[in-house]
Amino acid sequence: MARGIFARMADIIKANVNELVTRAEDPEKMIRQMILEMEEAVNKATASVGTAVANEKRLERQHLEKQDQIEGWQSKAELAVEAGEDDLARRALERRSAIQAAAEDLEAALDESKKTSSQLKQQLTQLKGKLDEARTRQGALVARRRAAEARKQIAKGMTGVGDDAFSSFD
Repeated sequence: MARGIFARMADIIKANVNELVTRAEDPEKMIRQMILEMEEAVNKATASVGTAVANEKRLERQHLEKQDQIEGWQSKAELAVEAGEDDLARRALERRSAIQAAAEDLEAALDESKKTSSQLKQQLTQLKGKLDEARTRQGALVARRRAAEARKQIAKGMTGVGDDAFSSFD
């Protein structure tokens, strides 16, 4: 018996809490909050795109520097051969080869970075589109909610209007 009373009390408390939560939910505020969260996501995505583009530019500079170094070591090797310094030319070519390998590694990283930044830019564009769509729909949803509330108020106001006259007629 005590268990039944506690179960009924728990049901009453749950019902009252649910009613309070339902009353506290304001669709306009919820939509505004969702749009704020979407704006934060767009801002984070924009920062990510900026980081990716900066990384891509850094890799491009490093790759160009490696290319310049390769050309420099090649010309040093050629000058050493002309001067008859075969040992010096060999070391310059070895150095050129090492830098060439590093440049090839950078080139692979640069290609990957370009793909990543391109994908991030595309995703950012999609996010901005969704945000614009949400902002557009926000106005429509708010207007629809207000219209529904107005119809509800009118319906409430209409109940009881003329009831006395109809009952008198009957």
